[in-house]
Amino acid sequence: MIRVLVVDDHPVVLAGLTALIEADPLMTVFASAASLRETESLVVNGEPDVCMLDLQLPDGDGISLGVMLKRRWPASRVLVLTMASDPGAVIRSLGAGLDGYLLKDSDPAELRAAIHAAAQGSTVLGRGTSGPVVVAATVLPDANPLAALDARDREILTLLVQGLGPSQIAGRLFLAPKTVRNRMTAMLAKLGVTTREDAIALGVAGGLGA
Repeated sequence: MIRVLVVDDHPVVLAGLTALIEADPLMTVFASAASLRETESLVVNGEPDVCMLDLQLPDGDGISLGVMLKRRWPASRVLVLTMASDPGAVIRSLGAGLDGYLLKDSDPAELRAAIHAAAQGSTVLGRGTSGPVVVAATVLPDANPLAALDARDREILTLLVQGLGPSQIAGRLFLAPKTVRNRMTAMLAKLGVTTREDAIALGVAGGLGA
């Protein structure tokens, strides 16, 4: 039986997710909450297999809550469920070590399948996610594309993850802007991607820029 913790501040969404989970004979609602504070104060026996968290809570951020729950229950899988189809939020979720990102307009069958897949150890990405997110999700500890980068590449990628542009990076590293642009082109080839956004996604997933 897959035990699911559900956190959402919208009563209708919370009721709908509860009904969806309880309708599946292989799942049950472990606990539910409507805020970060309420979730932190839960007193429960055991731990959930999967946590489904709203991205925007009245008193905090679902990603931060997910990180906290991972510390509390290391074996639990954490999925972010939101209306926001935001590549940046998805990349932040994966970079923080969470296990998936789903949209609230997903159909019930997709949500049920996502919970089952997460419980089995898969990273789950709902429809509508962007190319950079897919790239980030494919990074595995034993097959890290960042291993192809030299020290200077890592410096540049770290600064890209932190939000700096090529000219700012050139100033920070005392390099000519053209040198930075040339190195960025070579770095994309080393990573096997075609856009700066894809490279940033890999950097986030690889822990750079934290």
